Amino acid sequence: MKALFRGLLLAMSMAVCAQEYDPVPVNLDPLDLEEMTNAEEVQIPESLKDDEYAEEVEPDEVLDVPRDQTRVAVLGYHNFSETEPVSRMMLRTSEFREQMAYLRRAGFTVISMQEFLEWRLGTRTLPARCVLITLDDGWKSVYTDAYPILKEFGYPFTLFLYTNFLNGRGDSLTPEQVREMQANGATIGSHSVSHLYPRDWKKAEEEGAEAYARLVDFEFGESQKKLSKLFGTVNTFCFPGGYHTPAMVERMPGYGYLAAFTVVPGKVTVTEAPLAIPRYMIFGDDGSVFRTAVDFRVAQLGTVVSTGSRPGTLPAKTPPPPFAVSPKPHETVAPDFAAITAYMSGVAGVDFSTVQMRVSGFGRVPAKVDPVTRAVQWVLPCRIYMPNLSVHVTWKSTDGTSHKAEWSFSIDPGAPIKTVNSIP
Repeated sequence: MKALFRGLLLAMSMAVCAQEYDPVPVNLDPLDLEEMTNAEEVQIPESLKDDEYAEEVEPDEVLDVPRDQTRVAVLGYHNFSETEPVSRMMLRTSEFREQMAYLRRAGFTVISMQEFLEWRLGTRTLPARCVLITLDDGWKSVYTDAYPILKEFGYPFTLFLYTNFLNGRGDSLTPEQVREMQANGATIGSHSVSHLYPRDWKKAEEEGAEAYARLVDFEFGESQKKLSKLFGTVNTFCFPGGYHTPAMVERMPGYGYLAAFTVVPGKVTVTEAPLAIPRYMIFGDDGSVFRTAVDFRVAQLGTVVSTGSRPGTLPAKTPPPPFAVSPKPHETVAPDFAAITAYMSGVAGVDFSTVQMRVSGFGRVPAKVDPVTRAVQWVLPCRIYMPNLSVHVTWKSTDGTSHKAEWSFSIDPGAPIKTVNSIP
């Protein structure tokens, strides 16, 4: 029984840590949602598809995984209409319904903000693939169009409200409408007082540090106080337009904020800074953003590939890299190996400003390039349970010639774990 459970957990987690950073670029436009649903079905290795497995675990059951193996796609929405012209901020209500239905068909776990915070703080675990739904500003259409759909599906969601747009006039919500949504799955977060634009912040910055701090206190602090008075404790913030500065971030804990969200796309893990959390803004005139946000599959070099038994291997005829690497080609390592490193000291004429590293399942990774030691290294953000990884290092010589080195190695998911997960 225990062996079967471990096998199931491994099968579900093989692709989890494989994309802590979104593949760059991933071209998903040819795929429609039904094709993505079908692709998600090939997750369990044939070795686990037997009668005993089927009796032990229901096919639709979603199990929690270790904290560092969960990824969360945070979706950000604004306004909705079935009749008004679509725009970046205006989404067809029927398309929103289809997106919510896809989350159900694909088997994603839609989590509340409270669950998200508890996972980030280390007090709970979550399934491998989760979605957090957020809605910005406080448009009336959130209540008339989006809320009935979210209520129908039973999805929790977060409203990021700016207080100057919370009076029921024009297209804004009323506090009563917000409270009704609170009673049916909504969490309230702050979106400032006035929803200032970058030019307003830059103008205040020119007036000096004290004036800037006063504006931060007003926009971030006063909004938190008013929203908390109206709706109960508010401890999350969403930067208007994603604009934020170090001076803003350093003052946020003083207002009681535990998390702040940007508009930088990317899957959320336990490693991101709590006051700069990635988020996918879902646009009404560009469906590809949603498709990218809900793509949790393994990818290699920016191209979606099969998640078969050997997703990260290279053809046998692939020549070895012209320099030392770690892990070595064809080496087998434990899931908690520390880093992938290319030691390029033996290569002449390298333009180190052009060096890039890509890893199967992660796409382009933020490898550190040290021109002095001539080492290129990516420190792993989590344990890796994929059976194989392939690494691709590209660079240009000072004469402009392009080069590429590739190798692959294996991971033994049953090898002893020597490190302690110290991620908070």
